[in-house]
Amino acid sequence: MRQWHSHATTQQIVPRTRLRKKRVLLALGWNSTRFLSSIGQYALEAGWHLETRPFFSEAVPDGWHGEGLLISHTMNRDFQEFMRRQAPLQPTVLIGGNPIGLRLPQVREDNRAAGALGARHFIERGYKHFAWITPHVASHMAPVAVDRLEGFRAGLQDAGFQCHILEAPAEFRRQQSWLVEKLRKMPRPLAVFALDDQVASETIETCLAGGWRIPEDIAILGVGNIEIACKCSHVPISSVDINEEDVGRRAAILLDKLMHGGKPPPHATVIAPRGVIARQSTDSLILTNPASRAAVAFIKANLDRALSLEQVAEAAGISRRTLYRLFEHDLRLTPADFILQARLEKARRELSIPGKKIAAVAAQYGFGSASTLTRHFRKYEGMTTEAWQKANAIIRVQ
Repeated sequence: MRQWHSHATTQQIVPRTRLRKKRVLLALGWNSTRFLSSIGQYALEAGWHLETRPFFSEAVPDGWHGEGLLISHTMNRDFQEFMRRQAPLQPTVLIGGNPIGLRLPQVREDNRAAGALGARHFIERGYKHFAWITPHVASHMAPVAVDRLEGFRAGLQDAGFQCHILEAPAEFRRQQSWLVEKLRKMPRPLAVFALDDQVASETIETCLAGGWRIPEDIAILGVGNIEIACKCSHVPISSVDINEEDVGRRAAILLDKLMHGGKPPPHATVIAPRGVIARQSTDSLILTNPASRAAVAFIKANLDRALSLEQVAEAAGISRRTLYRLFEHDLRLTPADFILQARLEKARRELSIPGKKIAAVAAQYGFGSASTLTRHFRKYEGMTTEAWQKANAIIRVQ
């Protein structure tokens, strides 16, 4: 393990009185460009000197000293020891849901809410069989994994469903054959919620190697919305966006407050997820009734024009009352809610394309105006269309 000795310790070369910017060290156990970007933007606004070398290398910053520290859980024991030694020496904020053995001000994602969103996403698509997959160590040691599973399981139980638990063996070479054997015994179509996007990507590879179709036989949902991982997978991965940008910015804001003498909050700051970003890995509906399939097909083919429930029922050859009953049974949604969700999904995909005008997308998919579309985004995404478009246009992989 390399050691890094900060230039800030050579005070005879650069006197501290001349270093007017507050020095903040970023030492994280995981890497995300969106997360780093949000912290970096705040550092610019606040006038910090942000030391990011540990973010990009394994060099332990022994000898560093400064005014603030942003850290997260890591499996690297040398870094663990550094964090325990360094954290009490200046204002420090812990980022993420996994502990490091110290009581610190904390900003983290809402992992139970992420799990609940995963359950809702699958249930709305008509799935009846569900599984959770995680590495064995993560399942037993990490609160993040436990919270995501509990949120997912609670969402399923509220709707009357159960969840199979798949804990992959620690030895990587055995994981693929082990998972193929487990999946062969499970009912299909199967909806699989993975601990994160990396686990989702590995699960997709295993399923394809085992001869299963994604998502027709097995649908897979990840967490994190790491776009380069999701879009470059063999099958593009649907993922719960845990709002890393806001987590990073709120952590930086809290650290700034502490560095100016503010008191730490009594509880962790918990940031709600944005929602599910749907891609090909879950892009299917499981409908057993022919009338339901006909109604859904008609709706999807006509999202760009005004739709009445009478038109949908007529296209499916059923009454409006039967249409309501079938949708409630098969999709846990009213027909009107399904139409709205289908239009919002189309709008999300269009708005993720750089240069798309919000007013044009609103008109194209039956929202009438940009303000109406924004109102729905505020309700279902927790932000305006402009904010959503900006947040989801950071990385574009064609």
